[in-house]
Amino acid sequence: MKYKNFFDELAETEKMVAGYIDNQLKSTKKIQPQILEDCVLSYVKRGGKKLRPAVLMLSCLAVGGDKQKALAASAAVELFHTWTLVHDDVIDNDNLRRGVETVHKTAERYAANNFKLEKDTAAKYGIDLAILTGDVQHGWAISMLSNNLVQNGVKPEIALHLISLLQIGVLRDLVEGEILDVDFGLHYNIQDLSDEQILNMLWLKTGALYEFCGIAGSLIGKNVLSYDEEVVALKEFCSLAGVAFQVRDDILGLIGKEKELGKPVGSDIREGKKTLLVKEALNNANDAQKGMILNVLGNSKASESDIKHVTDLIVDLGGVEKAHKIAHDYIAKALPRLEILKPSKSRDLLFDWANFLIDRDY
Repeated sequence: MKYKNFFDELAETEKMVAGYIDNQLKSTKKIQPQILEDCVLSYVKRGGKKLRPAVLMLSCLAVGGDKQKALAASAAVELFHTWTLVHDDVIDNDNLRRGVETVHKTAERYAANNFKLEKDTAAKYGIDLAILTGDVQHGWAISMLSNNLVQNGVKPEIALHLISLLQIGVLRDLVEGEILDVDFGLHYNIQDLSDEQILNMLWLKTGALYEFCGIAGSLIGKNVLSYDEEVVALKEFCSLAGVAFQVRDDILGLIGKEKELGKPVGSDIREGKKTLLVKEALNNANDAQKGMILNVLGNSKASESDIKHVTDLIVDLGGVEKAHKIAHDYIAKALPRLEILKPSKSRDLLFDWANFLIDRDY
């Protein structure tokens, strides 16, 4: 099976991170009320790819580090990523995440069943609890970096640097990217946006956190606060590959299989997402095709047949082909960064990760 070694690594990472988070919860004050704890752990317990924790651990190993020393940071990154998903689901009003209802929908159902609240009031409760769920996950992630890294032998100045980088740099980038995504969807004519503007938004939303994983893993592995050529190489590699990941995500959001994705296909069109795929299709469309795409894009009441028609148009007009090329170009730029590292199993797995990002179907 292609990528078998990488999938085995992901499975081991998932087991380690889930076990670590579970042990940390048992050793600290219980999250109350129970519905809040259920929501905090919801996405973590569902599995998922655990790509970010795996990349952080592999970056640590690739510079000769100890995987166990990177475990706390890997778990922290997973929790940090998870709170962004919980809030993102509220912003996008998504009902499904990984094939199961989203946190705000779980909380809404809980409120309706247990408190007998009316629909609108239960929905408000669900959103409120999702926001608070993300707050707990965010704080817990930083706690893991501040306490557990040093306890595992990582130098305090590295832990402090990573906290500062995550809280000041990455957090601002992620939020800026999310706001741009919302703004592009609501206020911008896609034909006025450049490819560079869209790619910058994708980097802010996704590439920034992947870049952090490369930095964190390599600094923990070396246990020296110095951005030497290996740290810089992993930083740049993860940054570039992160953009390719998000471009592939946009492709799957259009033509992926809902069962494999675990979320609705076509929702990006209804939400009016300004993707590279749509932009390329409009560039190549005639007036009638442009009118059809623009009438459906961002129309929450669009019929399934309209969504299917526009999806087919975007494919036929070269949108998917263009996005595939861009994703491959980013991976082609990323892979040479790894050549500075010594040959190792972990370096090979990082190569596999990068190639998997543009081959994946989920």
